[in-house]
Amino acid sequence: MKFSSIIFSTALLALSASVQAKLECSLKQTKRYIDALDYSSTLQGMIDEASILKKPVVYLDSGLFSIDPKKPIVLKKGVSLKGSANEPTILTVNDKNATASIEVYEDNQAWAIQNIVFENVNIVVEKNKNEDETSISGNLFFNGGRGSVIAQYGEKLYIDGNIFLRDQLHESEKKIPTYNETNAGVLFQTQKNSVVSNNIFGMDLRKMDVLEPVVSPQLKGPLQNLKFMQDCLGRELADEQGYLASGLQLYYSKDITIKENIMNATFPDTHPINQNHGISVVGSNQTYIYQNFIAGWQITDMGGAIRLTSAVDGYIMSNYFANTGVMMYAAVHADFMQVSNMVLHNNFLYRFLDPEVTPDQEQVSGWLYEGFTFFDFYTARLNYTIRPPIWDSSVPISPWGWNIVLSENKFGASEGLDPNVISLGNLDPNEALVDHKNCYVTEPLVSGLEQDQRIHLLWRQNYEKDVQSKHGGRIPQRIMQHTNNDLANQIPAHLRNLKVPDYWKVFTLKNDTIPMISPDTPCYNSKKQ
Repeated sequence: MKFSSIIFSTALLALSASVQAKLECSLKQTKRYIDALDYSSTLQGMIDEASILKKPVVYLDSGLFSIDPKKPIVLKKGVSLKGSANEPTILTVNDKNATASIEVYEDNQAWAIQNIVFENVNIVVEKNKNEDETSISGNLFFNGGRGSVIAQYGEKLYIDGNIFLRDQLHESEKKIPTYNETNAGVLFQTQKNSVVSNNIFGMDLRKMDVLEPVVSPQLKGPLQNLKFMQDCLGRELADEQGYLASGLQLYYSKDITIKENIMNATFPDTHPINQNHGISVVGSNQTYIYQNFIAGWQITDMGGAIRLTSAVDGYIMSNYFANTGVMMYAAVHADFMQVSNMVLHNNFLYRFLDPEVTPDQEQVSGWLYEGFTFFDFYTARLNYTIRPPIWDSSVPISPWGWNIVLSENKFGASEGLDPNVISLGNLDPNEALVDHKNCYVTEPLVSGLEQDQRIHLLWRQNYEKDVQSKHGGRIPQRIMQHTNNDLANQIPAHLRNLKVPDYWKVFTLKNDTIPMISPDTPCYNSKKQ
């Protein structure tokens, strides 16, 4: 998708330049944060007056301001909201178990919310049919209820350069949640033509400083506000701020771009947490997900970097997946069931956790818990007449999976582990386009075979009998074949030559023991090892 312009571009540039000035901790600066001012009536009054007088921006002072969760702040027609360019503007609530809201309705066009710290406060955008783009940028969110940003029935929303954090006290309480029992940094419901870019979802605060060299300039402001809260205000923030069920959840949305984000769920490799999926895409079409770094959502029923359920036209390009994967499921979660025209190209998947870390049920291992996975639950449950699904090679072939394209992806694993395979589940073989350029970059699943660097394809749970890998894993039968056809025409031209960004360089995961490896690592060649 494209935007015609960036609103308030001059103001944005000035804000960016001023925020990056070094903050100092003096009594003059910090005394504004000693007590939270009751601000609901004042803030709403300022917005109302600006709307009446047709003043486009309400500028907020630095300080700590409390708003009432029972009285949402409404951003009226023609008004934008901008925090201080010096010390942070913090909007908070007195009851940390409650969530207050800034609400935006359809009569407000071309608005922006920038450079504010939202502490248990979220932004809810209702039915906004914008002729011009709107933006939520340069903000720092803590917790945020169901979602720090919730956008419903709208379009042309640009979410850029924000940080979304969630602590353990606000994590999802249900292992298998309903719609209202989960949470996300950003929730889109029937949203169109919108972009989520250059954001951070989840963080280990002890590693905050190492991020700065690799993130975009848009993130310098919220990072500086976060550091001010720690160093100057002495806020005792929990180090682990990645208890997000999801980074993003998309329901029934169209033409959504998710690019150049860092998604880092906190330490699920040392203790399990209740998660959904890093990016959950349900009943949506034209979803573009590229150049992101995603870690911490392990490959489980309620995990994985990206899950596309009943989705059409999904383009997953040039992402780095750290011990996680991509799932494509056909199920009755939308008004259509098919998973069609899914294109996964030039992604890098690195496995570094033992299988014991993932709650890997033997019954469904391989079906669901692999690097890239397709599975048609509807057909496997005989059109939802049986439960559970058929989990063996007698499962019917899916009529709902069409044109699944996997091209030039790389898989690797740390020493002592088998790399992942591609599980095509019960996909019709005629609908799978998997080229031979999908390769292992570390020791493959089986060495010594011709073309051993090619990623193995698992279909309908057919494994070789009495054969194991070097590390005890099962070996898929060679039933599904790689294609020698050039798949370049399946990939949109503007997405063909994207580089995997350098975010991976600053991450050492598995409790600080495993650095990431380069996505530029060449395909494995047994003759050169």
